[in-house]
Amino acid sequence: MPEFLRSFENLEWIPMSSNRGTAVAFNRGIAAAVGCNYVFLLNNDTELEPQCLFHLVQALETKEDYSVAVPKLLRWSDSRYLDGVGDEILLGGGAYRLGNGELDAGQYDLQQPVFSACAAAALYRMSLFEDIGNFDEDFFAYREDVDLCLRAQLHGHRCIYVPMARVRHHGSATMRTPAHSWIIRLSTRNQGLAVLKTYPASTLLRLLPQLVLFQILWLAFAAHRKALLGYCLGVIDALRALPRTLIKRANIQSRRRLNGQAFLRLLENSEGQIWRAQTSPQNLQPSRLLGIYFRFFKPPKRVRAIYSENP
Repeated sequence: MPEFLRSFENLEWIPMSSNRGTAVAFNRGIAAAVGCNYVFLLNNDTELEPQCLFHLVQALETKEDYSVAVPKLLRWSDSRYLDGVGDEILLGGGAYRLGNGELDAGQYDLQQPVFSACAAAALYRMSLFEDIGNFDEDFFAYREDVDLCLRAQLHGHRCIYVPMARVRHHGSATMRTPAHSWIIRLSTRNQGLAVLKTYPASTLLRLLPQLVLFQILWLAFAAHRKALLGYCLGVIDALRALPRTLIKRANIQSRRRLNGQAFLRLLENSEGQIWRAQTSPQNLQPSRLLGIYFRFFKPPKRVRAIYSENP
């Protein structure tokens, strides 16, 4: 056990013989928490502010129709700026951390639903994993949390953002940069597999233009960041994983509780939140990729308000 962990009481240390990926590590922890009501996942590049876990547990205790609670993530280097307040997903399949890089001016100070948790710091009901299964270990790392919440949404589970719970997050501490070729490779593979597994057939067909455009823009982003090889390898990895993914898809689609239309509405709301963040006056560095995407596809008209009222 590392020396710094010895100061913690009632700590069970579960060593891993090798780096088998984030999803495997999460699942090992979840398995060790059998019998508990909740499991809290936390990355090693985070620091909790006082009462953070209390506020997350309180949120799920008082909102029984929610299965996941996420805190306000603040940038490690400057806590005046947000690292994120939960993840949202485009109709085209790309996942984005809501509020990332924005000045924290109180625009996200109301408790609200979000589409997905960023597992850098998130509280889950154990009953969620009993219902939909654990993290997909084939993902290794990156987007495994979004994949889990896509499956959760199909089963009617919801995620709540809790602003009073605050965590400082370094982000990409292991790879040093979010545009590392290995990250691009895993993200390319995993975001494609997550969409293929979870989008109902009617949704896939209806959103084919958005899905194609996002892949073109993601390819351009990878090339601009000198990670074109990582993108190409990610596509190859996705094709290799296709047979197993189709088997998973059949199981997921046979058990889902939401129909294609209801799931599409959730995605439309989620994309709307990304558009709001992209055009927010607090967003000092809006994404060029998203700017191009929204030139082709205007944000959905049905967008829930997130600044003015509680859910």
